[in-house]
Amino acid sequence: MINVTTPRALILLLLASSACAGGAAPSGAFSPTFPDNRSEDVAGVLTRLSAANAPSPRVAVGLTSTPSLYAYDLEAGRELWSVPVGAPVSAPMLAGELVLLHEPEGVVARGLRDGRTRFTIPDSAMHLVGADGEGALSVFVLSTGAGVGARSEVVVADAGSITWRRSYEQALGSPALAGGLIFLPWATQNLSVLDGRTGDELARLRSTDAVVSEARRLGGRVYYGRSGFFLLDAEAVSGSRESAHFASPNVGDLPGSPALDPDPYRPSPSATSAVHKIRLAWRPSAAGTGLEDSLAYFVFYRLIFALEAEGGALRWVSSLPADALDSVASEGGLWVATADGSVRFFDASDGREHSPQETGHAVVAMTLPRDASPPPGRGEGEVRPLAEQLLVAAQNTDARLVPARSLAVSRLASLEQPAATESLLALCDDRRLPPPVRAAACEGLAARDNGAEFILAALRRHANFLDQTEPPPVGPLARAAANMHQTEAVVLLLGQLRDPATPASDLAGLALALAELGERSAAEPLLDFLRMYHADAPDEPTRAGLAAAASAVVRLLGSASQEELSALADDPLCQPAVALAIRESLSSLDTPATETTDDAATTDDAADPAPEASQTPQLPAHVTTSMVSRVLAPVQAQLLACLSADSTHPASARLVIVLEGDGAVRMFSTTPASLQRCIEPLVRAQTFPGNRSDSRQQVTYTLRRAR
Repeated sequence: MINVTTPRALILLLLASSACAGGAAPSGAFSPTFPDNRSEDVAGVLTRLSAANAPSPRVAVGLTSTPSLYAYDLEAGRELWSVPVGAPVSAPMLAGELVLLHEPEGVVARGLRDGRTRFTIPDSAMHLVGADGEGALSVFVLSTGAGVGARSEVVVADAGSITWRRSYEQALGSPALAGGLIFLPWATQNLSVLDGRTGDELARLRSTDAVVSEARRLGGRVYYGRSGFFLLDAEAVSGSRESAHFASPNVGDLPGSPALDPDPYRPSPSATSAVHKIRLAWRPSAAGTGLEDSLAYFVFYRLIFALEAEGGALRWVSSLPADALDSVASEGGLWVATADGSVRFFDASDGREHSPQETGHAVVAMTLPRDASPPPGRGEGEVRPLAEQLLVAAQNTDARLVPARSLAVSRLASLEQPAATESLLALCDDRRLPPPVRAAACEGLAARDNGAEFILAALRRHANFLDQTEPPPVGPLARAAANMHQTEAVVLLLGQLRDPATPASDLAGLALALAELGERSAAEPLLDFLRMYHADAPDEPTRAGLAAAASAVVRLLGSASQEELSALADDPLCQPAVALAIRESLSSLDTPATETTDDAATTDDAADPAPEASQTPQLPAHVTTSMVSRVLAPVQAQLLACLSADSTHPASARLVIVLEGDGAVRMFSTTPASLQRCIEPLVRAQTFPGNRSDSRQQVTYTLRRAR
């Protein structure tokens, strides 16, 4: 036998070569017996972390459609390099002095300063989860994602060369690197702290009530979590949000369910995925219990909403010239990279934009440094009123933005200033808008209780072919005028009633507003309208308008309307649906008589009980708004409390209740939608009357705070 002794240096060289060539990584696992949330372990980590404050290079990387990858120095304002790349599998990532891009052959690591390839790692059917770097030290994670048979790999490099790799039989999250330590999330609730040089586990933290999928190094501190972030400090050993320093935004539901970053436990989105364009960008404060500048930034393609971290009140909204591809919250504002290759910064206080840096490339993906400091100075330009900012956002012509444009309209409707009424009117009056956006604006306009001058001015306008003017949105305007008790609007509304150009869909709202305004002088014009069209109602909106007109006449004239309306209902030429609606309106006149009879039952004449059938209350022909008001009276104070508790502080809410024939609530919705969770249980707990025809019907009720 020949004994061959291989020099130790040669063995190390062979191992390194195998790693660089994509050889199998040594297997590793997190020991089930390693103690978690141990104070002394965390104290040692914090000691090492206190010496770490290496700033991230202020370099952005972009990916063009050709495809090519380039780096741009934000500090110097110049391009560092550009190289052709293979078809990208995901967006590029920054890892200290390395740029990582998942390409068909695997994850390619290039130098941040020169773009030269340092090494390539085969992906082994895993996706690139996340990466970070501190100085020359870099770390990145590959994973299959969570689920049965999950597997992952950690790769660590120093000065552009792999120092160690380790595979795990768990789903790993996105890592952070600080003080030579690797902070590695795994299995949705754990954070292990590894020595960056050896891979040894030094400490472990386990969250008991929050998902852990990402770690971040920000300003020399480390945070970890998912929808909310723990500050890694001595209190983190509690594992609980209540006892630790924990920060998360509370801004309510937003379109697209935006997150801070893509979920590392799911397959990585492609470089061009909409996930990168719909984000909720925020940064934990230094104290770890709130958000930097008390703001979270909702980015939806080309719109940015700056929302108060507690409650979601809107501070400002801004529009972008191109799609947002990456968004990073910083101290004092928001960094945004856009598809035209620009890098922009918006001040937290008022949304003013600094002069953008133009990288000179149109891009499909761009990645910004996660801990970039804000540019010097203040943003430029005039700060427009919030109502005007929201109007501009709602009028954006990009069809992809409809959910965010509708959000802008709902926030506009929540503003108390009369200028908001003017903006809502402009949107409701624009028939070119997508139906959801225009409908939201019209609903908001109908609920307004200020800005009467704009309402009256709009009602004075009539369609004119020569002047190329169209009729105003009469229905919402009429409801708003009634909300404001503007009796001056009665003459204007009657003018719109007589105008053949008034859309049939607006007639019902117009008639009901006249009834609510209570001017008896409106009764005769309404009767004229019924006389003219009771035999000629070509569509459902016109029939609904005639029914509302009949109801309005009864409310205005009471029993004095009975003879005239009965004659119209009995006219052989009267359309059956219209005749039925008139008779149903007249049936409400029977209510006072019934009440009088009930009162008389207390006299001696009531000694003999009436037949049992006569004691059963007669069902109404249909459930009216006034009936709904009586049903909800016992919970009125609680309903108004829901308005006050909503973060947007709406002045009113529109409740749409769909009732079955027996009075059971089939469906329920509110505008704004944010109130539904509070209001719906209160409404469903009440007992509503049925109707004589045992048919389903929809009732609209407006809940309004006292002025």
